[in-house]
Amino acid sequence: MQRLDFAYARARLQARHSGLPDARLWRQLEASHTAAHYLTLARTGPLGPWLAGLSEATEVPRIEAHLRARWQAYVAEVASWQPARWQAATRWFGTLPGLPLIEQPLRADRAAGWLQAWQRLAGDAPAVAALMPDVAVKLMPRLPGAMVARQAKGGPIGAVAGRSARAETERQALLKLFRRHAASPVGAWAHLALVALNLERLRGGLVARLLLGPPQGAGASTVPGAQAA
Repeated sequence: MQRLDFAYARARLQARHSGLPDARLWRQLEASHTAAHYLTLARTGPLGPWLAGLSEATEVPRIEAHLRARWQAYVAEVASWQPARWQAATRWFGTLPGLPLIEQPLRADRAAGWLQAWQRLAGDAPAVAALMPDVAVKLMPRLPGAMVARQAKGGPIGAVAGRSARAETERQALLKLFRRHAASPVGAWAHLALVALNLERLRGGLVARLLLGPPQGAGASTVPGAQAA
């Protein structure tokens, strides 16, 4: 992979990466008690564009569909920045978060097939293909090789939705991959994985407050200037 081939994509990815939500914003969001408050806080920062058109009155299925559509649009945008030979592989990576929605629990043969198809898209770039599983298992711990690695380290094996205790370790590993390989498609996939983890966290926080939070007007905290989208 020639670094010059990826120069445009690298510049765009660095700009987007610098705008990812930080720990301070997540602390503020997680201290929120209502969906209205959570949405108001989230809209004021880098998560705002993901929430356009949503409000505390939006039903959960619509939130799910909205975030999936925004994710696919973002993947397509990131793919469009890259040299043509890597665009299909990036679009295929964008299907990874949807695997557990298709089949629960995720079967090993289906996960293996997904990973093999993705690696084939690397073509004659063995150095890139060798790093692809490392990116994928950070986002989807049940992919082939992830369980073996976690057992060897004595770590817990759990569902993707319940991996909050491991999220920071995965995030740091993806950050390292992004920084080391920003001039290759590996950096683009690491960035997308980080965005997907943020979306998972955003979706979980919002849905939990919609389903479990106190009803609006019944002792819920309010935020001056909060308005429904």
